[in-house]
Amino acid sequence: MTEPRRYHDIGGRTDTPGWGESGPIDRSERELFQWERQCAAIRVLLGEPGLVPLDELRDTFETFGETLYNDLSFFERMLTSMTLILQRKGVIDPAALSAKVGELKQRWQADAGWLSRLADRSGDPCAPAAGVQPDPYGGSGYLPARDTPPAEAQWRTLALTELLVDGGLLTREAIRVAIERIDAPTPAWGARIVARAWVDDDFRRAILDDGRVACEAFGIPFRDGRLAIVESTEQVHCVIVCTLCSCYPRNLLGQPPAWYIGKPYRTRTIRDPRGVLAEFGLELAPSMRIDVFDSTADLRYMVLPRRPAGTDHLDEVDLAALVTRDCLIGVAVPRAPQAG
Repeated sequence: MTEPRRYHDIGGRTDTPGWGESGPIDRSERELFQWERQCAAIRVLLGEPGLVPLDELRDTFETFGETLYNDLSFFERMLTSMTLILQRKGVIDPAALSAKVGELKQRWQADAGWLSRLADRSGDPCAPAAGVQPDPYGGSGYLPARDTPPAEAQWRTLALTELLVDGGLLTREAIRVAIERIDAPTPAWGARIVARAWVDDDFRRAILDDGRVACEAFGIPFRDGRLAIVESTEQVHCVIVCTLCSCYPRNLLGQPPAWYIGKPYRTRTIRDPRGVLAEFGLELAPSMRIDVFDSTADLRYMVLPRRPAGTDHLDEVDLAALVTRDCLIGVAVPRAPQAG
């Protein structure tokens, strides 16, 4: 008997009201909010000693029920799941967490300067504006001021952090370092790998056999499990997605774009990859086969796109400059630089 499909498995679905699966993909870009980065850092730190393993985090997602699961954003699901696991294991007390949220809200009401506005990223993101206090948990970015009430998820992230620090499980310095580690990877790392593969056939064959070889060659730490690099050719175009969650080679490329973890992309890419690519401005010949690779917690993918014609004169550095993040996902292809 086939196991019934669970509500979190949305790849190709057409029967899930409210998921926006038939609507356009919102391709607007944004950086993570500070509470989201802090939440991710806490998950990583608690995962290392086994308090909040990734598998348990995702299993807990599936206990939310369809309504709550659909209503929460990805990081709200992460925070809620992590909190439930810690409560279940007796690490934190629900009443203490609620009390801490109330305490922090009262502090915010009493002290308008306690939470500061987001730093102007055109300047030094680590330098607080005059008269305001930086986020006490480190990393770039600041917290909203009194006239911009924080979201409930931000309060719960702050409260959870306070309890974990007070309990000796984490330190503010460890959270700061973890946020820096989350922020460090960039699509430029993947672009360097692609450029090397374009000029070195032995390297290309090696990384197609085992993607982690690519990371090792450039001294890039990869902690996301297995990495598979899939190659687009004249006959086949590759694109990656994660239908269950937001699995992505973060340790190599950084955080995925918001649209990658959005419901329309996750649903429609399996069902109508050609239409999705067209929405990104990539029109492929009808004869071109499209292979969609669905990432998992244990196996992440990166696309090795085709080298564009007319680039024989370019060196590795110039070739890498042609490769964007979207090329590495497969929703775009590298273009040769325009003459003149």
